[in-house]
Amino acid sequence: MKKETRTVVYDDELRIEAYRFEGIVQPFPSHFHEHYVIGFVEKGERVLSCRDREYDIEEGSIILFNPGDSHACVQSDGGTFDYRGFNISKEIMLDLAEEVTGKRELP
Repeated sequence: MKKETRTVVYDDELRIEAYRFEGIVQPFPSHFHEHYVIGFVEKGERVLSCRDREYDIEEGSIILFNPGDSHACVQSDGGTFDYRGFNISKEIMLDLAEEVTGKRELP
């Protein structure tokens, strides 16, 4: 059986947290974050519920959560789940939005 691995790093220059989950089997119960999340499914299939809707996610899926979006995720294929993601604070997102659009507004 493949071991679950969770790797998290923080880039001081970019001020963004990056992480990788490998071999995950456990469900993720309903929760939310105070930051933006951008994620990419590398392997596996799951059913994701977010804001009272369900989505089938699989290899190649990109996931975006706004701060406060309540979400949960359960295995749907009997296999493991590999996932990469970025956590971006509201402050950093304001800076990035201003850099790209010229407006200091949260998306």
